[in-house]
Amino acid sequence: MELNILITVLIMVALLMLAFFIANRMTRRAVSRVVEIFRKHQAIGIHQAKTIDELGLRPPNLLERVSRMRDYKQNALKILLKGEVIHLTEEGKLYITEEKIQELSRQGI
Repeated sequence: MELNILITVLIMVALLMLAFFIANRMTRRAVSRVVEIFRKHQAIGIHQAKTIDELGLRPPNLLERVSRMRDYKQNALKILLKGEVIHLTEEGKLYITEEKIQELSRQGI
């Protein structure tokens, strides 16, 4: 009886760790994709800043969130904004600097 409980708890802990690992991995992948989107749309530097819509990073609506797999690009965008890798202009446009791109490249992202 006690062995069954112990095994169940260990399985639950392992599944929880796996979920965190997968979420972390997907977020790291999304960070790379967001940076690549900025490169693709040439949103490098304040004079070439783009809106969220121009970059294709508009958050999905409720129906899209329910019907699709989770998109980690929104989380990655928030992380990059909070970490001051991506900057926001007064007009609400987003851009990344060449220096930050090089810094991320050195970090392997």
